[in-house]
Amino acid sequence: MSSVGDQLRRAREAKGLTVQQIAEETKLKLVQIEALESGDYSAFPAMVYARGSIKSYADVVKIDPTPLLEQLKEELQGKTGDVSEPYSDGLGEDSLFWRLLMAAKTIMPLVIIALVLGGAVVGYTLWKNQQGKDPLMALGNGRYEGATQAEHVVETLSLPPLP
Repeated sequence: MSSVGDQLRRAREAKGLTVQQIAEETKLKLVQIEALESGDYSAFPAMVYARGSIKSYADVVKIDPTPLLEQLKEELQGKTGDVSEPYSDGLGEDSLFWRLLMAAKTIMPLVIIALVLGGAVVGYTLWKNQQGKDPLMALGNGRYEGATQAEHVVETLSLPPLP
């Protein structure tokens, strides 16, 4: 049986399409299309991108991507000898990054709730302290005496002449 890349190339040629046309339809780079056809998946940052690209390519040339993806899995297991995820990028569910991400997703809501509650307590305390202060206490002890009769005289001011 021919490789996944060979099948994609033959399907493209049978449709009379160029590599450039496939690249335009799939929105992939020419280098990636050529890598798919040659079976070199190092042009992709992770195998999930290569699988998605194979699906897109297969859709453009009107072939079923499911057998291609199964064959890809077999081809890669033969190359690496590993039954697990080939060309793993280290971001699987067992990786340290994944575990830290899950821990952060669990802890972050608790941290946010604690910050909101702490802010509410501090705000309430500041507000309550402000409410307890009497603004007249800052005036000190003094005696208020009403205005005398002489201070109630109203003076009129003359306005400057209009130009």
